[in-house]
Amino acid sequence: RPSVLPRLVVCRLFSTYPGMITERATVCGHQVAVLRRDPDADDGVDPCFFEADFTVAASTARLIWEGSWALVELLRRERDSWLRELVRGRRVLELGAGTGMLGLAAAAAGGHVLMTDVASMTEESLAPNVRANVAAGGGCPSWTGSDSAVSSGSAAAQALDWLLPLEAQRHPVDVFAAEIVLAAECAWLEELVDPFVATLAALLAPRRASVCIFAFRERARASSTCFVSGEEVLRRLGRAGCDVRRREAVAGRPGMEEAAGGNTTQIFEVR
Repeated sequence: RPSVLPRLVVCRLFSTYPGMITERATVCGHQVAVLRRDPDADDGVDPCFFEADFTVAASTARLIWEGSWALVELLRRERDSWLRELVRGRRVLELGAGTGMLGLAAAAAGGHVLMTDVASMTEESLAPNVRANVAAGGGCPSWTGSDSAVSSGSAAAQALDWLLPLEAQRHPVDVFAAEIVLAAECAWLEELVDPFVATLAALLAPRRASVCIFAFRERARASSTCFVSGEEVLRRLGRAGCDVRRREAVAGRPGMEEAAGGNTTQIFEVR
């Protein structure tokens, strides 16, 4: 029987900010729930607007993008879930985690997950969602902390800015101790690609993380000046010394608007 969040915790989490709604997913019999922005009810005022790290890209962290849902669906597969087997019992680092839905799903699947985003979004969105889902008295003390259990895994949130040196961002949890990296639709704007590639290449350096599972949904058209094509992102990853292999394509959820590349998300392994 799926477990559920305590009623008091749910009410406290999902009534804190206007224009926000609850999104839930059940993975391995455990339900995770996050607060995300409702674009139809948004009043247009972002509480992080005056923060130093606020950007248009960062403001989208309160949404759950299709690439995240694609990886959640892979974790939810009843049979042959290679992603679930990959993260189970491993130290997992998520880049650009946003609401934390994907990272919490990976924790429910047995991963010990550190979710990261820029400081303002971590404080305002990611960390509250994580706190509302964890239970005290479990987890992996050497990685995400002693009070961070989510089902058979664990979860924590920490700020990570791709524009700053990673060496200066290794506390309280050392991001270089990750074994697996997850990145879902976090390199879709031109301004994001080079910092993302540099960060991922550093994390995948010898004796560090073994692989990144990278989800990308094509949004760039021939006339695009802001969106970056998947081909270009993969080219820059290759130029940084990464080996990229396409793993599979995941169909979008019913009712999702088609992007430039259709209603599918491409899943890649980056080493």
